[in-house]
Amino acid sequence: MQKWEYLVVYIQGREVNPEVADKSFDVHASADKYTEQLNKYASGGWELMQFEWDDDKGVKALFKRPRG
Repeated sequence: MQKWEYLVVYIQGREVNPEVADKSFDVHASADKYTEQLNKYASGGWELMQFEWDDDKGVKALFKRPRG
């Protein structure tokens, strides 16, 4: 049976996109700026399981990888 280990990280720095006039949907800047940090975890064998905005503060990310 495969065994897993898990990692929860918090990445700060969610910025509001000032060019979005319609406030009825998510007005926050693209998550693309997090790509580099997420790829660092991926290169260590971590698979992203969940990515969740935390109000205007940042994101919570849950990773897993096989326990070796």
